Amino acid sequence: MTGVRAAEHVVSGGVVAVTTGNRLRKLVHTKRGRLDLQSAEWPQKLPALAGRYGSSWAVELSAGALEDLVERFSERLRPRQDYLEQALELGRALRELEAEGLVAMWPKRFADIPLPGSRVIGTALDLLCGDGRAVALGVFRHGELYTGLVARRRGLGFDRIVGPDELRGEMGLLSGDFRRDYRHFVAAAERQVGLLSLGVFGELPTFQMLARDATPGSFALAVAARDLIISPTSPALALPLGIDVGRAAFAGLRGLADRFGAGAALSPLFGRAEEFVSRDLSALLGFDPWAALVGLFERDTRQEHD
Repeated sequence: MTGVRAAEHVVSGGVVAVTTGNRLRKLVHTKRGRLDLQSAEWPQKLPALAGRYGSSWAVELSAGALEDLVERFSERLRPRQDYLEQALELGRALRELEAEGLVAMWPKRFADIPLPGSRVIGTALDLLCGDGRAVALGVFRHGELYTGLVARRRGLGFDRIVGPDELRGEMGLLSGDFRRDYRHFVAAAERQVGLLSLGVFGELPTFQMLARDATPGSFALAVAARDLIISPTSPALALPLGIDVGRAAFAGLRGLADRFGAGAALSPLFGRAEEFVSRDLSALLGFDPWAALVGLFERDTRQEHD
């Protein structure tokens, strides 16, 4: 029983409940497969359902909702739409089903997930990567390439993606120091895919630390200490780098004000300034590129802690 209880406390995967009215028809876990309906309490709230089966998310689908989703999605598809535009149409259809009570999701609702328009996405992509060029992520561990990804942009999407297996063979002998070895990654990426607009390189522990460290200035400090290398850079990451420096400065000024007894008086001013800086980045890009990047490593971090 102790092992069972321990397993239930590991938060992993998601659980999907298919219902008809108040009746539970099917219960599926993304990692454990079908679950026993007899032992399931129903109805219950989605947070409780996720907690019961050790899941990080939960979805309730009314019977027939998937067929309805496919029908609405197919009606909106148009010739020459790229994959990104199709994904946006799928997201809009899911929002409609949620508003009609046919689909529910936890911890986030579909309505809470931003669906920017094609023009906003195009602007963000232009900042991140020029058309026909590529973006790269290289993660090193114990002197070797742990994982890597190179994607070439074409229009509103990416037409070529290369993974670590294809890159390792092109990198040659490594020195064991990623600060030198990332250049071999860049050369291999440009031979395999094309010229880079943006590359981000570092060791796995650095990405994991940044994924869970919200301290102002941590991102900027990692770049300054060359624990994280951005080469070449782009406005999409230069902006959050500058904003992280600004957040660190605000935090330092707040601490100094507290020491001199002026923290309470100046706190509203600092709060509004920090809020403006953060909101300005999201409004410009339509997404937070750094949050998206470090989010890739949250799963590895959770598994190590478990």
